[in-house]
Amino acid sequence: MPTPDLEERFRRWLKLIGEMHGNAHFTPNETVKWAPMRKPLAESTIALVSTAGVHLKNQPVHNLLDAHGDPSFREIPGATQASDIAVDHSHYDTTDANADPNCVFPIDRLHELAEAGIVGAVAPMNYGFMGFIPDGRLLRDTTAPIVAERLFNQGTDAVVLTPG
Repeated sequence: MPTPDLEERFRRWLKLIGEMHGNAHFTPNETVKWAPMRKPLAESTIALVSTAGVHLKNQPVHNLLDAHGDPSFREIPGATQASDIAVDHSHYDTTDANADPNCVFPIDRLHELAEAGIVGAVAPMNYGFMGFIPDGRLLRDTTAPIVAERLFNQGTDAVVLTPG
């Protein structure tokens, strides 16, 4: 349960977003429920999903000019190294993220955890989004379910979510 101070800060943030972006629409997802781990972490396949604007260097950048944001995603294979990743985003300085993509998409760290036996495996496919989407309904209702189904179908046991 959020603290009253945290709730107030969140309300101020929503107001600010609404003032900055006339098309903003806070999009709760009340169907997602907490799911406990079903097996030990050392036996689990872990995926990364980020809203930091990550993509492979050879993939198209996210649409940074659309006032409605870009709800599309980029597939990032599990064997990818951070040196193969670029970061683009319209709402934060991506300099540090491009210098070391692990700070927003810790793929090299996840490989190290798998090699050390702390996690079972890196998921075959991971996903990058550009997190600026003032009206998240399209993301919630269309794009996110596609990615969730793909994660499920590839046998992902847990997902590490990283913001930009």
